[in-house]
Amino acid sequence: MSTIVLILVLVLACLITAGLCFWLKFRTQPVLARSLPFIKPTHRKLTADERAAVEYYLNQQNRPGNKFLPVSPALSSPRLVLTPQSEHVYPITHAITRYGLASDEPNNWRYYLDSEEIHLPPFWEQYISADNHVEVIKTQTLPLVISLNGHSLLDHIHDRAHPPAVSATPAQNASIRQEENEHIELVNIRKETPEEHALHRPNGIKEAAAISVALLLLFLSLISPVIVIPWMIFVAVLMIVWGCWKLLRHPTESELKEVHCLRGTPKRWGLFDEADQGQISNISLGVIDLTYPPHWQPYLTSDLGKVTNVDIYLNRQVVRQGRYLSLHDEVKNFPLQQWGKHAVLAASALVTLVLLLAYVPLSLPVKLSSAWLQGAQNANVTNVQTLEAIPLRIGDTLKIQGSGMCYVPPANGNTNAVVPGFMPFDCSGIYWNTAAPLPQPESEVIDKAAALLATINRQLHPSGTDQKLNPQLASAIEKSGMILLDDFSDIVLKTQDLCGSESDCVRLKNALVNLGNAKNWTSLVKRAKSGTLQGVNVLLRPVSAESLESLSNAAASSFVTHETRLATDALNSPPPGGFLITSDEGKQLVDHPLPTRPLAEYNALDQWNELQRLSRLLLNTPFRAQGVITNIAVDANGTRHIALHSEPDIITLWRYLGTSLLLLALVASLGYNTWRLVQRWRKSQHRLADIQRYYESCFNPQLTPVPIRPVA
Repeated sequence: MSTIVLILVLVLACLITAGLCFWLKFRTQPVLARSLPFIKPTHRKLTADERAAVEYYLNQQNRPGNKFLPVSPALSSPRLVLTPQSEHVYPITHAITRYGLASDEPNNWRYYLDSEEIHLPPFWEQYISADNHVEVIKTQTLPLVISLNGHSLLDHIHDRAHPPAVSATPAQNASIRQEENEHIELVNIRKETPEEHALHRPNGIKEAAAISVALLLLFLSLISPVIVIPWMIFVAVLMIVWGCWKLLRHPTESELKEVHCLRGTPKRWGLFDEADQGQISNISLGVIDLTYPPHWQPYLTSDLGKVTNVDIYLNRQVVRQGRYLSLHDEVKNFPLQQWGKHAVLAASALVTLVLLLAYVPLSLPVKLSSAWLQGAQNANVTNVQTLEAIPLRIGDTLKIQGSGMCYVPPANGNTNAVVPGFMPFDCSGIYWNTAAPLPQPESEVIDKAAALLATINRQLHPSGTDQKLNPQLASAIEKSGMILLDDFSDIVLKTQDLCGSESDCVRLKNALVNLGNAKNWTSLVKRAKSGTLQGVNVLLRPVSAESLESLSNAAASSFVTHETRLATDALNSPPPGGFLITSDEGKQLVDHPLPTRPLAEYNALDQWNELQRLSRLLLNTPFRAQGVITNIAVDANGTRHIALHSEPDIITLWRYLGTSLLLLALVASLGYNTWRLVQRWRKSQHRLADIQRYYESCFNPQLTPVPIRPVA
């Protein structure tokens, strides 16, 4: 037990430590690193010379009428101000995307690292390449690039009087393209819709795995020591709450990406950007290379060369174009079928359910939990009539005090075999009724067997007062090593009295015939009854005496065992009606003196004597029974069987309730997630085909419109 406690404590400590480490890591991660996930966690301090160069550049940029600042209202950059976080310089190797709109002002460009806008000095535009090594610092508004591909602001601090002119033509290998007099109009900037957000939202497998671990922790809490149960339940509940919240919550405003609504003329060009080659459409809107979903490719030509409304993310991914192409409408009319989280939850529920069925008894917790939910009552009775009048139900608490008969287990089938574990009464069960107590067991056959064994034992093992010979003769026989049967006729008569049937005690009868030198058993019995054997003494060698004693014991034991079984079976048939009160834990309901040694070690005659002794005590004995009713049944004799279980303490009570609740939750989770898994997997197989048929019906109205399935 101590080893299990130590292991569970270590596991719990590891989970708590890991959670704290992740939380602290996220809290201590710089803001810029969190906004740009591809930034390496390593950074350096800004030197004094670099800070002076940055301040000089910002002063130049913030000066009124500066020609390097964009002045278009739609594209005007916010004022750059250094903050304490500006002391950290972050190295990045990434592509830079230039985003420009129609304007009569020069330098109307914005630059992005993925979806994060940065401020790039305009005189460095000519140095932009496909993969750029830049160094960035955080300002109050936008991250500021202080170094690009080996060019630093320190290189320009000496030319304060003559700022470098902006190159009119970018480098040929840049990740952007020259404007070429194609103008686009910024219509609006909006947040993406929840449907559009769902396309790049996590699929929920991580949250489902957390809930699965929580279910396993709840199962372990049912079989763990009391000291760790609250901690395991606390951690499991936190994980479930976190997982369900992450799965069911709606995205916040800060999580919704910006979508720029543009109006322009899409045209097909060559390959100009560094995007994933599988998504390149060779279509640009002005200077912006557009990236389309792959299944839109057959429908893009209808908008080429026409003024079209195009909604894009900052990474140039198109979310809506023209009248029909729309990711929002796709998700609304053909919902996403993400079945991975359902597969994880169904598998974890199945595994936990198998563990629960294998290691935790479920019958008692389920019975008691359902009974407590329905409302249980307490009953205290002292007589049978009161108990008969009470409508008892499973889960009720019952307290009984009275006098009854201890339960007698039924025979195990073979009535001729010796019972190795003789136990006539089992006081974990009590017959309680108004009938008269059963009489104590008696048997003439056993009396005859006892008489036979007594006479053989007396003659084979005589004491000084039992001998009928004179002392000199007895002493001489004893010195010779022989054993004298001084009343052989009594042995024959008592054997005949016990073994009256011809087939009984055959071996013992043959031995006595040989000792009596008779023709057969019938003639030997006649001689004994006529008195011919009176006074006849038989001398036996020790081996013969031992054999005679063994044969007599075997013959008598078979009769005694048979009679004991018959008497026990008679005790096992109490009067009909009444109650049989049992403890399902095997607890004894009666205090009585136990035998000095196990009953299985008693011989047949001693077992009979012990049966009589116990019958005097237990056929009508006071008893006390108290507990929760776990089963109620009525047998063929009309006897009501009531099984009691000890009243659970608070810990056991919570284990029972927890087991029932966990079982219910696992069954519900397994059924629901299996159904959703099959349903969503089947729909996912033809979702893309349904979308394409929908677009075909939109672009080719002569076709029959595809029916839109209701939202799942």
